[in-house]
Amino acid sequence: MVRAIGLVETISIAAGIETADAMIKIAPVKLFIARPICPGKFLILVGGEVGAVKNSLKEGCRKAEEYLADSVLIPRVHEDVFPALEGGIVLDDLDSLNSLGVIETFSVTASILAADAAVKAGNIKLVEIRPAIGLGGKSYVTMLGNVSAVKTAVEAGCQKAEPEGTLVKSVVIPNASKDLLISLL
Repeated sequence: MVRAIGLVETISIAAGIETADAMIKIAPVKLFIARPICPGKFLILVGGEVGAVKNSLKEGCRKAEEYLADSVLIPRVHEDVFPALEGGIVLDDLDSLNSLGVIETFSVTASILAADAAVKAGNIKLVEIRPAIGLGGKSYVTMLGNVSAVKTAVEAGCQKAEPEGTLVKSVVIPNASKDLLISLL
C-alpha cells in the first residue's frame, strides 16, 4: 500500500480552518493536524493514498487562494511515520532501545522527510514527530534503537534535511537515561 503525506500552510487562521474542512471533504484522507502554528500561520497535515492526498492538496491550494503559504506532497512515506505523527508511541522494551536520536529542523516538511529517511535507513523505532506547534516554527523527530542503528538513522535524516538549509541540530545519546526516555514517551 503506497501512502503519502500532504501539508498545506496558510497565512490566515480562518483561511486555514476553511481549507482543512475542504481538504478532508474532497478526498478520503486522514487529518493528522489542523491548528495554528507560530507565528500566526495555520498548518494542515493529511495522510492517505497518493491519489487521495494529491486531490486533497489540490483542493486545499484552491481554497486557500491568496492565503496559501506553502503546500507539499511527500509520497511513499514509511508506515512508521504515521503513528509518530499522531503524538508518539508506547514502547515496552526500553532496555534494547536505549539510544536516543533527535533531529531538529526549521520546518515541518523537513522533519517528516528526515523521519522518513531515518526509519528507512536504520533499524530504529520512531517515537514522535513534533511539528512546529509551540516550537517557534521548528519541528523535531525522536527515535530509539541500538546506538549504531540510531547513528545511521540520524545521519540519513540529516542528509535529507540539510540540503534545504533546514537542519538545526541533531544528537545521538547512547544509553539515554530511562527517566529521560520515559518522559519523552
